Amino acid sequence: MATTPRSPAPAAPFFARVRQALPDFSPTERKLAQMVLDQPLNPAGYSASELAQLTGVSNATVTRFVRRLGFESYDEARRQARLDSTPSGVPLSVHVAEHAPTPMQLWQQVQENVAATVAQIPAPVMDAMASALNQAPQVFCMGLQQNHSLATHLRWQLRHGLGKRAFLVPDLGETVQDVLPRLDTHDLVVLFALHSTDPLLGEVAQAARTAGAKVLCITDLASTAPASDWLLRCHTSAYSRNQGGAERHVPPVFDTTAASALIYSLTAHAVQWSNQPFELI
Repeated sequence: MATTPRSPAPAAPFFARVRQALPDFSPTERKLAQMVLDQPLNPAGYSASELAQLTGVSNATVTRFVRRLGFESYDEARRQARLDSTPSGVPLSVHVAEHAPTPMQLWQQVQENVAATVAQIPAPVMDAMASALNQAPQVFCMGLQQNHSLATHLRWQLRHGLGKRAFLVPDLGETVQDVLPRLDTHDLVVLFALHSTDPLLGEVAQAARTAGAKVLCITDLASTAPASDWLLRCHTSAYSRNQGGAERHVPPVFDTTAASALIYSLTAHAVQWSNQPFELI
């Protein structure tokens, strides 16, 4: 009896390979990976030399980078990145009108991300973080690149909701090294590291712990995170729909609503913890 040959297993998505290989990259390869993930830069739209120029690395680094991901050549990596757009490999723009999600579908995905994120945080952990926010003489909020707006949002909430001495790391006209000497015992450092691999986050976390400060890190499910007293992982999945047995994602878009919800939840809980008047906004 003849057996039907099995279809080959689908190749791992390009961006998933990059995140998985982060610990194995050399420093220059990690710089390239960080910019590919954080900008983001999709190789489907660039030649090898263009990607090298955009990220400030050599062509040889790009070649080593794609081979480290398991590709024979840059062209193969580029084809995989293009195939990630749709199951058929047709550019996403061809299908966007036909398969665009409705506002209600997008809203449902946002709700699922927030619910899944908050469900991971036990009440005692939320109490401990609220207590730390109240007791900290200073709170330092750090978010680089796409995380900067989240850090700015938290600083605003802490200043207006709790009257805290809250600072950005770094603030305008400062470098990270300017801020580190100001860290002191009982301070709190909040790091936003969603889809970020910047080594500065680890340096700040280490400096904070050396100074006796507490560290709270908010990141996504897959990114590596520096050592911290509290680690909160946000669900950031973009909307996807199942078509013909294959899920369609829109890489590398990700949802930061859960992180914003955590900012509000932490501040609101801290306000309640300190018995100050509080109104839902």
